[in-house]
This record gives sequence, structure tokens and C-alpha cells, in this order.
Amino acid sequence: MAYNLDVKKISKEEWSLTNCKERAMYIITNYSKTEKQLRDKLKQGKKYTDEVIDETIKFLKKHRYINDKEFAKRYIELYKEKYSEKILRIKLYQKGIDKKIIDKVFEENSQNFNSEELIKKLLLKKCPDYYERAEDMEREEKSKIYAFLLRKGFSYDEIQDVMKNDI
Repeated sequence: MAYNLDVKKISKEEWSLTNCKERAMYIITNYSKTEKQLRDKLKQGKKYTDEVIDETIKFLKKHRYINDKEFAKRYIELYKEKYSEKILRIKLYQKGIDKKIIDKVFEENSQNFNSEELIKKLLLKKCPDYYERAEDMEREEKSKIYAFLLRKGFSYDEIQDVMKNDI
């Protein structure tokens, strides 16, 4: 679409579309967004119609400024050392990424997830001397470690297997 710089000849729709594209580019300049996040952000001001937002999203997809699959890959790569696969799936879904895309990205990266290794790593982060004093730990202290790992998205059985097998 060619830009018409003569303000007197530009239609309201053209101005709105151009303005919406500029706003969208500004929004994604510092932080990448999913399609849903960007759509929600553009709707917040309520000055753009759904048609203008749809055209803007098409433009951004065409020029590869937004891509939910690539966003999911980067997100997983960034947080795979911090959360379980279960939590990552939930967070991506909450960000508006389609379940099919999430499944496909995890299928492509299935070898990268080892729950047991991640639990060990997080356990040692939370309690560096766990293996030296595991048998002498108070019940309350162990329950705090369990709670920490449960919040990271691991099942009680997975945590228990790692904590008991390595003592």
C-alpha cells in the first residue's frame, strides 16, 4: 500500500490503518507479542475498528513481524530451565497461542525436556546442600522444597522420585 502524504486527500480509513500499523510496530519494537496479545493491545484504545486491526495483523504476519510459532519456540528456549513442560504449555496458551501450535513446537523440541534433570537442578538451586543433609532435614523444610517444585509444574510423584532416589 502506497502512503498518501497529502493529509487533505487521505481518507479516514486510510489514516486509521496507517496509524494502527504504526502503533502496532511501536508495541512490538521492544517486546515480541503473540497475535492475541497484539490484538488485545490495539483494542484497548478502542479507536481502531476490528477490520483495521485485522488488516494490520495481516500486514505484520506477511512481513513476519509476528509469528506465534516462532514466539513459542523462543519462549520455550528462554524458560525451559525454569519451568516444567506442563507450566510452559499453560503459559503459552494463556498468551493466546493455539493448542495445535503449542503441541507442534513441543513435539519438535521433545528431546530438550528431561524432568528429572530439571528437578535436580532446581532442587540444588533452592537448597544447595540438600544431598548432604537430606536425612536430617526438618519436615517443614522439605515441604517448602516440595511446594517450590510443585509451583514449577512438576507432579508430586516426579519430585518424590528424584528426592528419594538420589539420597
